Amino acid sequence: MAVAQLDGVLNQAQRDSLEIVDFIFHIIAPDVDEDDEVIFLDEVQLQDKQKEFFLARLREIAEGTQYVFKPDAVHLKEKCEQLTAAPDRFIELSRQITANFAGRHRGNMAAGVFIVSTVKYLAAAHNWQQLVFLVKMDKQPTFTYSYKEIDGRRVAVLDEVSNSLNESKGAVQKSALIDVSERFAWDVLAFDRIKKPGLGDYFRGFLGVTERQQDSVLTRSAHVEVRKWAKRIPADKLPPGEDLNTFIGRSLNYLKDHDAFDTDEYLNAVIRDEDAARKAELMASLREALAEAGVAGQQFRPQPGSLRDSDRKQVYKTFEGVTITFEGTQEEMGMHIELLDAGRTRITIETNRLDPKG
Repeated sequence: MAVAQLDGVLNQAQRDSLEIVDFIFHIIAPDVDEDDEVIFLDEVQLQDKQKEFFLARLREIAEGTQYVFKPDAVHLKEKCEQLTAAPDRFIELSRQITANFAGRHRGNMAAGVFIVSTVKYLAAAHNWQQLVFLVKMDKQPTFTYSYKEIDGRRVAVLDEVSNSLNESKGAVQKSALIDVSERFAWDVLAFDRIKKPGLGDYFRGFLGVTERQQDSVLTRSAHVEVRKWAKRIPADKLPPGEDLNTFIGRSLNYLKDHDAFDTDEYLNAVIRDEDAARKAELMASLREALAEAGVAGQQFRPQPGSLRDSDRKQVYKTFEGVTITFEGTQEEMGMHIELLDAGRTRITIETNRLDPKG
């Protein structure tokens, strides 16, 4: 019997277990020779600090926007299948992949390196699975300095290091994490810093992919997942003054007010708490829920109009049978909820006009 594919991405435990299996980069040098823009290497020796840097970038993209291979775009898919199936051909295949990437670029391409790596993660107990990790990093010249004593004065001397890679997130221009095991419903998690939240045409062509889900689907998934997550929070774990509707209202406002979805910004907007430790715990919990739903890390343009009316509404119902229905936050509606003694509640609504409805 076929095993159902997973909609989500790697969970936190799987991301923490990631290890580099094979690693190489080749030098993109468009200003060296127009007929040969790539300088191929035979080996790259990584220090522990560099390994951790690349693993950190890998963990970030392990939540990236989900894509699937197009049926007629088989080049990269086949090469990645071969990378995991024939590790003895790793260098050969990495050169072919890099050459294809460089050859597709039209116009001036920034100098830098193109990284090809196979990595493994613990999918379940004693079950290691492999992924392919591709990264384009631009060269970023830096300066080193020294100083010397001259006539009793300390004089600094600056030297430029032209072939340097900046160990920062901003140095990563394009990246892709590729699964050829069919374990997940997606084939590729990809990121393009220049064209975010989408992909540039040539990078999309190189990957041979299309979005797995449309913006409207991801918008609904994010908002519905917040509702489901909030319902599971025990009352004693809620921040003061918070309930299901406060989370939902801020989720709706974020999706209405932002042109691009960013997971960290969304989590910070939805969850409010002056207790830093409790807020961090709630944010980690919601992030994991969004990851399982295949939303965390995705970059898309929110489409709040795609939400059903029932999903947009916040509803309170009193013991006496009064129902209050609204969209957005309590503050926007001029509503204030005050907890009184003996479990009683006072609800105050300030409005510009009150119309009777028959």
